[in-house]
Amino acid sequence: MNDSPEPSGSAGSGDEAGTTTEQPTAQLDPSSATEGPRIPAPRLPEPQSGPAPRASRDDDRPDAQAGRSKDAEPGRRADEQVAEKARGGFDAESTEGKKPSAPGAADDGDRADYDPDEQKQRERFQQNQSRAGRGAAASGADARAFYYDQRVYHVSHGGRKFTVQYGFFGAQYVAAQVDTYVPVPNFSKMKDTLEARHLERLCGDVGSGRRTTAVNLLYEVGCLPDRIGTVEVDDDLIFSVLAEDCVMEAGDGLIIDRGGRTMRDGAVDALRRQARDAGAFIVILDDEDSAMAEATFAHGHADYQQVLERHLRTRAGVGRLAGQTEGSTPPDPVRFAAVAQHAAVARRIRLATSVFYVVRLAEFLEGYLDEVPDGDAVGDLEQALTEWDNQSRKLAKKILAATQDTDETQPAPHRQAFRIAYAVFAGHPLSNVFLAGELLSQQIMPLYETRETPPDRLIFDGNVDNLIHPSMVASARDDSQRAGPRCAELTDDTLITAILDVAWHDYDTLRGPLMTWLTVLAGNRSWQVRLRAAQIAGILAGFDFEQVYRSLIVVWARWQARYRRSAALAMDMAYVDGHLTRRVRQRVQDWTRSPDPLLQDTAARVYGMRLGEDDVPRALRELARMGRQPELTASSSVAAAMSELFLHGAAGQVMDELATWIASSNEHLPQHAVRSLVILAQQPSSMDRRGWLALPELAEHRRRWQRALVTLWRNALTNAETSRRAWNPMRKWLLAADHDDDLRALVEALAMEIFADPLDSRARFNLRLWRNRHPDAVLIAALLHHLTPDPMQGATDGEH
Repeated sequence: MNDSPEPSGSAGSGDEAGTTTEQPTAQLDPSSATEGPRIPAPRLPEPQSGPAPRASRDDDRPDAQAGRSKDAEPGRRADEQVAEKARGGFDAESTEGKKPSAPGAADDGDRADYDPDEQKQRERFQQNQSRAGRGAAASGADARAFYYDQRVYHVSHGGRKFTVQYGFFGAQYVAAQVDTYVPVPNFSKMKDTLEARHLERLCGDVGSGRRTTAVNLLYEVGCLPDRIGTVEVDDDLIFSVLAEDCVMEAGDGLIIDRGGRTMRDGAVDALRRQARDAGAFIVILDDEDSAMAEATFAHGHADYQQVLERHLRTRAGVGRLAGQTEGSTPPDPVRFAAVAQHAAVARRIRLATSVFYVVRLAEFLEGYLDEVPDGDAVGDLEQALTEWDNQSRKLAKKILAATQDTDETQPAPHRQAFRIAYAVFAGHPLSNVFLAGELLSQQIMPLYETRETPPDRLIFDGNVDNLIHPSMVASARDDSQRAGPRCAELTDDTLITAILDVAWHDYDTLRGPLMTWLTVLAGNRSWQVRLRAAQIAGILAGFDFEQVYRSLIVVWARWQARYRRSAALAMDMAYVDGHLTRRVRQRVQDWTRSPDPLLQDTAARVYGMRLGEDDVPRALRELARMGRQPELTASSSVAAAMSELFLHGAAGQVMDELATWIASSNEHLPQHAVRSLVILAQQPSSMDRRGWLALPELAEHRRRWQRALVTLWRNALTNAETSRRAWNPMRKWLLAADHDDDLRALVEALAMEIFADPLDSRARFNLRLWRNRHPDAVLIAALLHHLTPDPMQGATDGEH
């Protein structure tokens, strides 16, 4: 695969990843014709008059479709004719003239390592979609909360560049949060601890009101209302970066959403000391199942009925916000109380899953009472609440309904396609939205419909204001401090799923175009486009898992490396849907036991994501079993999965496994272990061991791991595939060791074993080059001296 950031290209141009609209008719085999297979698109479902028959597992095998020729049917179906058109229109640039190798697991330059940018976007989109409708928006590029003051800093840490963004809510926002807050259990103890330690963690579910509690805690300990906000780093090393580069002043109150990122105790403690010295305070929002530690509190939720009544009383003029209604007739508190106790409201309170839902309910009830005549106590509240429950889907239907638009200068299908693209690529630059919308409306949809004449297109037809529905666009905000292009922003993140839901279920002829569209996008040159297309496929799997799995995911899983990566990402997105977790786990397990090496390769990629993180021992067993097979020897998927598990909290388990692999009698496992080393060699250690790298820190007191590292390095530096890439991480190891005496002693001892014959000559050559580039490097000079003990040999090497 090639998952490194690439220039974004047109998804619909003739040289982009393409599609056909039927399943492949043969397995991907290196002995096939020299011209590479073309990208498959979804097979449309057969019309059925009754319930769909239970899918046979045999139908999932690639050879199950091999003999199904369209000529065997008396009359070709319409979708097969469409397949011919699609085949001619979307030849795949990524597969043209290529075929899978070894047997297919290493095609398309499949050498990519762990990509932190993709990892960050993948996790952020998952969190936002799980948050939609359940919790308040967080900070970051996809946030729905707007800040009165945003500041962006660019810093360097560990040889890499990061963006640190501060967003302050403003005094008015903080006052509103204080006025409407209902304290959670242990709030007083939380306040005392924060006041004493300057940093604490709140562990709870998204939507439990953690952020509002954090705002109130920071206000109570004396933070300035206009200096309370969030801080975010655009990488998973958030705490290591902030511990060194966080900007804090007296009176600042900062909220950091961990979001599953690595949190080393040393980095957190360094951040706490910074806050104490600056007179600032920090609250870290963490997951509910996080390990308990000092200054950590489990955050439950406040009583939902009290939250509702508090918000309604505040909106009725009780509390400090009453002054905002001065000059107008204040609402009747009695009517608000009647609404709060209404049976229809009480039912929803009992079923509420988050504080955020209750707050939205209070906002709706306030607006509802404004429209009900004063003489009517509560009106038809039951009917109004029924409509409110489905408001996102109702708005989505309005957005996609062509008859609702009055602008006749734009053909309705073009507007609908653009709106789907705008929702799907929310948070992406508008260039991606335009390219995807143009692909769907002008190239995919015409393959599925009959048009007497093509719609007129003019250069100035593409005005966003004319194409988009005003109700779906987030309110304008000041972009003066935001770098980069304009992005698509939805007024509500729930619209992504709602618009897909309406498109999938309410427009029966749109399923085929949608799946073909996603297939083209899943092979796009841009990894951002591929990632989002795969995640949308994962959302669609929640609507109809069997159809999406058979028509999209398993087809991608048997194709080129880009598509296998997209299939893994789609399964990862489906896995976080609680209703699909078990089914995804079973399918991936089936892939690991499939005779098809492409399915095994895709399964390995999935085990490096959430599925593997939730059960690391099983993931390691499955990766080891697949790694022993010769078919995956040329693929980096196993090594990439091991590296991701290492970086997400399983460092010790992964090191144990790599130590076993490198000493294995199996000829293939050591190769995967060496690739893993090349990926992990440059990862920084905890902040309390600054200057150290993760691998030597882990191996400091473990002789077995030290021996494993020596063997891994010797293999990496002599392996034809990895040697060119491995010498540069070794140089960084030696330079980093100069910052700490203990690290220098450990790395020096390891390096002398690593550079033993037959690597000594090559090591001297590289050490001389590095000494010239880094004349002050102590360890490099010492190693060069050790490796040239004979003065005559030193003279020969140019040391005199």
